[in-house]
Amino acid sequence: MNNIKNRTLEYLRLFRFQTCAATASTPLIGGLVMGQRDIFLLFILLLIGILYHIFGFVLNEHIDIEVDKKSLDLHKKPLVSGSIPGKYAKFIIVLSCVCACALTIVFFPTPFPILFLLLAIVLGGIYDIFGKKILGSDFILGGGFFFICLSGASTFSNDFTSITYVVCFLYFFHIVFNNAVEGGLKDVYHDHLAGAKTLAVQMGVKIREGRPVVTKMFMTFAYGIRIIFICLIFLLIFQQEPNLWFDRYIFQISIVIFLTAILFVTLYKFLYISTFDRSMLKKLFSTHEITSYFMLLIALSPMFGLWITLFLILFPSVWYLVFNGILYGTLLQPLV
Repeated sequence: MNNIKNRTLEYLRLFRFQTCAATASTPLIGGLVMGQRDIFLLFILLLIGILYHIFGFVLNEHIDIEVDKKSLDLHKKPLVSGSIPGKYAKFIIVLSCVCACALTIVFFPTPFPILFLLLAIVLGGIYDIFGKKILGSDFILGGGFFFICLSGASTFSNDFTSITYVVCFLYFFHIVFNNAVEGGLKDVYHDHLAGAKTLAVQMGVKIREGRPVVTKMFMTFAYGIRIIFICLIFLLIFQQEPNLWFDRYIFQISIVIFLTAILFVTLYKFLYISTFDRSMLKKLFSTHEITSYFMLLIALSPMFGLWITLFLILFPSVWYLVFNGILYGTLLQPLV
């Protein structure tokens, strides 16, 4: 019995199951922005998002086995440790893809949802397979999230609004930042050893005597991507709908401004961190990512209403805390 439990936990760790809900919210929010309110169909979008998450992360883990073996911090990963055989990972990759496509074809039988989903899968796959060899591949993965969001939107209508495109671009730049800046800093040591062509490595970021050396070029890039994200948030606010720029939404506007301040404070902290502490970096990254997500939801709250907004805020957060506790025995960060 213990063996089955341990094996199940290892598979969930391989799936990065604690962050599944965050990825799954992408097509879900796409559908909601276009006006989808059918609970069952929204649940299907959630399942498709979870399957896309599993596909992307398991493929990434499978491709990065040899690179991850070079880092002592990552030796407990399921594929690195050998607790899950590589052939099983390949089966999961194919199965998750097939199931996501099947659900889309069955419940959303029009060309655009499956077309955009396939584009998201292709771009996600290119990133996972060639990401360490192609400079700027983070933009490819960002494109994958752009299309998975658009896929969710197209399940309700193909007459996309400007808000739909703004939200899709918000996901695009959010993912670019997560991978190029956060991922680049977090993994810079073993990426450098493995000769990976990440933007962080190419821009001269390195670890010297246990201290991160972050170049001005990389800082400019990081701040630039974040400023674009914030500009898109305020562009969203000024749209005819949701249009937060009224007195009755002063509370929401105040929250967005407060979250913007948190975003820049955490960004400053991890760009100027004095000692390479992977654990501390992951805590800062978690705070930064949650703040970004909350900004998006607050900006969309007049469209979604109170209950949908609360669900979208609480669901990924509670999911993360519960499964992170189950899988790693800690609430805020995974061990690997």
